[in-house]
This record gives sequence, structure tokens and C-alpha cells, in this order.
Amino acid sequence: MEDIDLDAVAEHLGDAARVDARALAELERELERQGLFERAPDGSLRLSPKALRRLGESALRDVVDRIGARRGERENRRSGAAGEATGATRPWAFGDTESWDVPRTLLNAQLRHAGGDERRLDVTDVEIVETEQRSRAAVALCVDTSWSMVQDGRWVPMKRTALALHQLISTRFRGDELKLITFGRHARSVELGELIGLEGVWEQGTNLHHALLLAGQHLRRNPDAQPVVLVVTDGEPTAHLEPDGEAVFDWPPSMETLRATVAEVDRVAALRANITFFMLGDDPRLAAFVDDVARRCGGRVVAPTLDGLGAEVVSDYLRSRKR
Repeated sequence: MEDIDLDAVAEHLGDAARVDARALAELERELERQGLFERAPDGSLRLSPKALRRLGESALRDVVDRIGARRGERENRRSGAAGEATGATRPWAFGDTESWDVPRTLLNAQLRHAGGDERRLDVTDVEIVETEQRSRAAVALCVDTSWSMVQDGRWVPMKRTALALHQLISTRFRGDELKLITFGRHARSVELGELIGLEGVWEQGTNLHHALLLAGQHLRRNPDAQPVVLVVTDGEPTAHLEPDGEAVFDWPPSMETLRATVAEVDRVAALRANITFFMLGDDPRLAAFVDDVARRCGGRVVAPTLDGLGAEVVSDYLRSRKR
């Protein structure tokens, strides 16, 4: 926004547009000042880790509320309870269920009170007992990024789902290894910030074969962890990866694509992974495919609403950890 000539804006679009442009520039500066935006090496703006944490907290809070409403009660968040105390403490964060370290909490409150703060106890004073997880999971969240996800309004719910799951794992199950995998014509592993900033691109192909291949690699790198694969998609596989790395697209799906995809499902299932397909939309061909594949690998099929996608994915992750 700093590069915009406000006089030129007013000349071509009017004074109201000039006021709006100035307001946007001020908003940009304020977001940078608060540490929510940061400059990329190419000079563009991107969300900072602080902003991603806040977005994740919001997305996870919405998911928790939805799960609690669905059960008719507030979510008690006891699943995946921690094990033995390590002797260390840390500040309380949203979602933590570990015991308070009362002496440390009271000491923090006393030190703050000695500094002139009149409040006797504040949430920022609370420290909890660090515990060692009894088990860990290797989780691959594979999200469809084909154009239909954008076209049919599934883009933002998909991103909020990834935010909520990432926030849950990074705050409550920090021993778990989460891999985010996108798949369109090709599949690739991405960081959270890259996924959240991803823009829809017109591209033909739903390469579930490639996504499962990357998911399998992630699971094999964590042989001591419980393997969990979560697939969010709104279309049947229409592309597969050839040995030379070329992605081949066909519509309707070719037998080569279907064979390659099912073979990769078998390889992931051989790792004893819990596999769940989250089917968006009402495509009968997709429904038939995921039903057949789920029966083959002993997995599950969930057909969530867009509003309920995040709650279903998080609930399935927690269910898989219990197993």
C-alpha cells in the first residue's frame, strides 16, 4: 500500500477511493507494528507466526464449541491425556488440561503484584506441570487443492480445518508429527503459512496417488508413531504420478490412475495406518470410490458439512489416537 499514489487514486477513482486507500495503508502499518504481518524476502507481506497462532486459536475454539454442541455438552478435552510429570513447568495455553503448578502460579502473581499491578491473580500467572506423552502419532493431512474446491466454496473451510488441527497438535500433542500435503495435478508438502496463503489456481487433476505417496514417506520416517492419514477431497482421482515424475491427467479417470491410487492405499494400509476420507459434495462417483477403498483398507468415510469439516477432522484425529 505504501507504493500507491494517493493523488492518482483520487484523480481516477474519486476522493472516497483515496480515503479508503489511506485507511488500508494505515491498517497495513498497524498490523506490521503488532507483529501480525511480516515482510517476505521479495518485499511482499505474509502472515507472521504470531498471526498464524491467533488464527489457529480461533479456528480450534470454533471446532471445540461445535464438538461440544454436537455432544450436548462442553468438550472436556480429556482425550490423549498426558503421562508422567517431567519436573518442568510452562505457561498455560488454551486447551491445556495438565495440573496447575500452584507454587509457581502464586509466585508469578506475587511478583506481578509487587510491580504495582492490583490484580491478585491473572490467567497469565498460571503455569502448568509439563508431562511426558504416553504415545505419539504421525499424522498426514492431505487436502484437495483442485479448482473445484475454490469454485464450490470449500477453500476457506479447508484452510480453517488445517489451522485447527495444527493448533491442537502444536499445543496439546507436541510429540506428534503433522505433515500438511496439498494435491491438485501434483501433490507437495507445505508449511502452515504456505497453505494459509495459497491461492486457487485453475488446474486440472486430483492426484490422490501422489498425496498418499508423500503421506507414506512421512509415516515411514516416524516408525515409532501411530500412523494417521486424513484425506479431504471433493473429487475422485483423475491424475497419477509416473515413475519419471510426470503427472498424467485423464477424465474420466483412467484405469492406470485408479490402479496407481489403490496400490498406494494398500501400501499405506500395510503400515497399519488409520485412514479416513472426508468427502465434500455429493459426487456419486467419488462416493462409490471412497466407499470401495475404505472397505479395502479398513478405513472410514465421513461426509461432513462445510461448517462441520473442522470438527469432524479433529474428532477423527482424537479417535485415531485413542485407538
